[in-house]
Amino acid sequence: MDRHPWFSKLTTLLALSLQLGMGVVRAQVAQRGITYYVESARQTSPLLLDNRNQLQANALEAQRLQALYTKPLVQLTGAAQFAPIVSTDNGGVRPELNSRGADQYIGYDLAVSNGGLYQGLISVNQPLSNLFRAKAYAEPFVLASQIGQTVIRLGQHDVERAVTDQYILCLQDRLQVQYTDSLLQLMAEQRGIVRKFVESSLLKQSDLTLVDIETETQRNLRVGYQTAYRRDVLELNALSGLTDTTVVELAPLQLMMNADIGPVESGFTRRYALDSLALGAQQTIFELRYKPQWNFIANGGLNTSYLPDLPRRFGFSAGVSLIWTLYDGHQKRLNAQRTAILQQSYGNYRRFAINQNGVRRERIRGELRGLESRLLVYQQQIAGYQSVLASYRRELLQGQLPIINYITVVKNMVAVRRDALLLESNRQLLINAFNYYNW
Repeated sequence: MDRHPWFSKLTTLLALSLQLGMGVVRAQVAQRGITYYVESARQTSPLLLDNRNQLQANALEAQRLQALYTKPLVQLTGAAQFAPIVSTDNGGVRPELNSRGADQYIGYDLAVSNGGLYQGLISVNQPLSNLFRAKAYAEPFVLASQIGQTVIRLGQHDVERAVTDQYILCLQDRLQVQYTDSLLQLMAEQRGIVRKFVESSLLKQSDLTLVDIETETQRNLRVGYQTAYRRDVLELNALSGLTDTTVVELAPLQLMMNADIGPVESGFTRRYALDSLALGAQQTIFELRYKPQWNFIANGGLNTSYLPDLPRRFGFSAGVSLIWTLYDGHQKRLNAQRTAILQQSYGNYRRFAINQNGVRRERIRGELRGLESRLLVYQQQIAGYQSVLASYRRELLQGQLPIINYITVVKNMVAVRRDALLLESNRQLLINAFNYYNW
């Protein structure tokens, strides 16, 4: 009858051992989830911020080109050029700022300089029927903005995968700490039971020493796991652009596989399609040189070369100008062939990316099937260990089993549970990789 309280305690102990690894030591801090870190990384990534700035710059450049090819250019020009001479007509020597027709003089040839130049003009240059040119020149920047948006989405996708992978590693470290805490709690209760048995001469002092050795071993393991957890959380903060060095508790994460998109256009291949369109836009711009370009030109103001006539030399002029390329050695045809060849390269990249990502997704599905088979084996092993522990419990209470055998089985079961945990973490990493390529 005196052994019944110890039997009850040992039964409780074994029940804890069967649930080893399921205990959770919760920190008294608020949890942070994956969304918090992903959003922080998106907001602080310098690459993403630079791409957003490029989008704004491209939009402004498109507006500038619209103004260049459709709006009038109004300019104010002025010039005052003096070409004085020294007249030697009639044997004299007389300086003249504006000669009235000297025959013998020293200075610039009056037929060339005309005595000087005096201008003050307002000129207007208005492109005619140039709206199609404005659209053509702005199109590359419109496409550049679309490419920039694609790059931003791809960058966000890369950031999300990197942060999620690191988050999974942190959870793996944290669960290892929790499993070790559960085992230490079990060892502490087991030590109390063994100590009572030693005091009652039912077990040897060496049995208690074995329990203490195993407890110290688990404490050392916990230090390593806790160090790894802190290291990986700080790395997670660095990836997310956070300066916080506080070690926090992370919320659980259970990723699900997205439906397979199949061999279709994806976020990885949209860039190649846009690059091909950008080449076509450049070809359109190149071909604009073969279209006639009309401009209306006009100016008004002062324009004279003779200073005394300045008050009567105010006027204006107006007209049109034409530029039309008729022949340049078939450059138009050669450039079109070049554009077509480069577009073929982008098509090759696109098809390769589609095929490559399809193979990667199939590889990951195969690895996931292998992991699920191994997890099933681990579950069977854990069930076997539970059966052995139930048998060992009876033998231990009857003094027929050394404590080392019991500890060994408990350690083995914990090791299997830890391996199952690592497999589950790998499974989450594979699902994250599948969703990354299935985008």
